[in-house]
Amino acid sequence: MTYSKIMTIMEKEFDEIMKNKMIMGSILLLPLLFSIIVPAAMIAPIAFDPTISQTDTSKFVGILPNVVSSDSPQVILIKFFTAAVLPLFMMLPAMLPAVISAYSIIGEKRNRTLEPLLAAPVTEYDIMIGKTLSAIIPALLATWIAALLLFGSTALITSVAMHVIITPDPVLWAAGMLITAPALSFLAIMFTIIVSSRVNDPRVAQQLSALLIVPIMGVFFFEVSGMFMLDVRTVVILSVLLIALDALALRVGKALFEREEILTRWK
Repeated sequence: MTYSKIMTIMEKEFDEIMKNKMIMGSILLLPLLFSIIVPAAMIAPIAFDPTISQTDTSKFVGILPNVVSSDSPQVILIKFFTAAVLPLFMMLPAMLPAVISAYSIIGEKRNRTLEPLLAAPVTEYDIMIGKTLSAIIPALLATWIAALLLFGSTALITSVAMHVIITPDPVLWAAGMLITAPALSFLAIMFTIIVSSRVNDPRVAQQLSALLIVPIMGVFFFEVSGMFMLDVRTVVILSVLLIALDALALRVGKALFEREEILTRWK
């Protein structure tokens, strides 16, 4: 595994991504929509509604780590929703590059551009890591920007409506955005690349990789229902597990990524 070769593969992939306006649009648009819809649909209605009662929020006091009973009902609900949407932001970098990673092998094979890469003096690790990082980095950057916009819009809305600045839990979100999201994204994209190297239809690779998102969606629905809330300790444990799975996926991918079979099987 060579850093310079990985960077060369990444530069090649970035050039292809930048040329595809539809892919770039989807990577940028969805996170930005999240950063607009969440404050508009969840935060603003609560901040501008002083009639919310303590009975509406009593069940959240025990499950939110950064909430105390002295907080007003509006503050509790805002903290609840900003914590509940964290899983959605964590899975965005895994969802967005699915098209890129699915076509990274199949599309190149169909366009007759994969053979020179497979024949080049690069290892399977170089190819897989280069293609994975080139799919992850744009999605991560877009998601991080969207998270910062969520912090800013929440602070602005609460300062105007409630005369107090409220933001999502910075420690929880830092752990989720900087550790869990990249680890989950790497696993999902690595899985997609492995599948796309074994099948001829990119839709199959995308559909199978979507299965990895199901547990994160389950966490989101559990949180919204008030049954469970992520805390920093849980996010760190989840991140460690995902990093271990990333290492395993990389080794399995290297074993399954047979360049000779890819070249001879797809005609």
